[in-house]
Amino acid sequence: MADNALLISNTVPAYETGPDDRMHCHWLMCRLQEAATAHADSLGFGIEDMAKLGCFWVLTSMRIEVEELPLREKTFSLTTWSRGAKKLRAYRDFSGCDENGREIVRASSEWMVLDSQTRKPAAIDQKLNLHALDRCVFSDEIKRLRPGTPLNEMRSLKVGYSSLDANGHVNNTEYLRWSLDGLRTIGFDQNKVKSIRIAFLSEVFEGNSVKLLDCGSDNGGFELLGFNETEDRAAFAMQVK
Repeated sequence: MADNALLISNTVPAYETGPDDRMHCHWLMCRLQEAATAHADSLGFGIEDMAKLGCFWVLTSMRIEVEELPLREKTFSLTTWSRGAKKLRAYRDFSGCDENGREIVRASSEWMVLDSQTRKPAAIDQKLNLHALDRCVFSDEIKRLRPGTPLNEMRSLKVGYSSLDANGHVNNTEYLRWSLDGLRTIGFDQNKVKSIRIAFLSEVFEGNSVKLLDCGSDNGGFELLGFNETEDRAAFAMQVK
């Protein structure tokens, strides 16, 4: 891999795994997010760099394909790189391998920049060097997931302080954790997950009341909508297979 990519390799700790010794999906997403942050920081377009420009990155879409989840006490290596930007959106891919170098996780993501004052989308500065590589883990472009039609409520919750990140809103990994816990109540086994698609639609803050709505199943998968009752708007849409 070229120098413009970042490789992070370490042992999977017990606290990231469940009773079957496999990494929880929300911890996998945590690792993707942290790798993206570390890579951006190292190349000059990270959190502090963007803050100086009066803005910050937000994840808007993510697609994750899983061959198998990483195992406890085994080495998991994650490589990430930027694929550049088009207009208001920037793109980043990931490849994760087990201790034998076999690829077990692939992911692609879409990001936007928000103005720190208005919290509205801002143009990505053309002078910003994203050190893009011409390599994609998927042959097709990431497609933004649209909310389905809710059929019934799976669970509801009130957002606590521990769900917030440095930007003051709910961290994206929380949506995945909430959703998979909800799907478990209707028989979904997260350790058999093969595909996750998420679209982040609006910010959620401490004290907001959120409903997880079941939008039905299709081709052996499930679709969910996270609805922010406090703000009366959709917060995220998710498809899990």
